[in-house]
Amino acid sequence: MTARSLESSLDGDDEAIEIETSLRGSPEAIYEHMRARILSGTLPAGSEITQVQAARAYGVSRGPVREAFRLLQHEGLIEAEVNFRARVTSLSTDEAEHLYAMRIVNECMALAVSIPLLTSVQLDELDALVSSLGPDAGLGFAEWEACHERFHALLFAHAGERTRSMLERWADCTERYRRVYVAQGNSGWTMGAAEHADLARACRAADVDGATALLAQHLARAGLTLVAIMNPSHQPMLLQSALRQVTCSGPS
Repeated sequence: MTARSLESSLDGDDEAIEIETSLRGSPEAIYEHMRARILSGTLPAGSEITQVQAARAYGVSRGPVREAFRLLQHEGLIEAEVNFRARVTSLSTDEAEHLYAMRIVNECMALAVSIPLLTSVQLDELDALVSSLGPDAGLGFAEWEACHERFHALLFAHAGERTRSMLERWADCTERYRRVYVAQGNSGWTMGAAEHADLARACRAADVDGATALLAQHLARAGLTLVAIMNPSHQPMLLQSALRQVTCSGPS
C-alpha cells in the first residue's frame, strides 16, 4: 500500500494511512504523524478533523486517536470542538513572537554551554551545512528545513537531553511560521545564509559572546520580520526584551 497524507485520508478515502504495523495502535505514533503534517502545512491552519475520520484513516479504534488529539491540544496545535471534532489552530502573531522570544533566550544559553564542547567533526558539519543553506544550493523547502534544523541542533548539542528536547520542540513549532517568512521571497534566505556562516565561524573560534550575540540577532530578525508580515501594527515587546537580555542592546 502506498503511504497517503492524512489530509487526503480525512477527506473521505477509507484506505488506512501507512504507519509501521507495530506502531499502528500507538497514540504517540498517530500524534507524531499528525503533528508532522500540521507543522509542514499539509494540514493547514483551520482544517477540521474528527476522531471518527482520523480513526478510520489510521485503521484504529477511537481510543488511540483520542489520546493523540489530547497531546496535540496540549501542544496548542489543535483546538477541541463539539462532537469529537477539532480544528488545526490558526497562525498567531502572539504565538510567533512567544516562540521566537523563548528561542532567543534559551538557545543562546544552550549555545554558550555547547561551544567549548563542540568537536572538530561537529564544527566541520556546521561548515558543510552552511553551504547547503545558501541560496545557490538549490534545495526545496523540505530539504532546506532539514538542513536548517540540523544546523541549529548542533548549536545546542551539548546542552543536555532535556534542554535539547525542549528547544527542538520550539524550533519545530516555528516551522509553520517559517513557511510564511519564506513565501515572501528569497531575501530572508540570503541574509540567513550569511548569518549561518558567521555563526559557524564564531563557533570554530570558540567565541562564546560573539556567537550568542549573532544567534540572538539571527532569531530576532526572523521573528521580527514574521511579526511585521503577519500584523504590521503589533508591538513586539517580548522579542525586543529577549534580544536585550542576551545582547544588552536592541530597540528600546
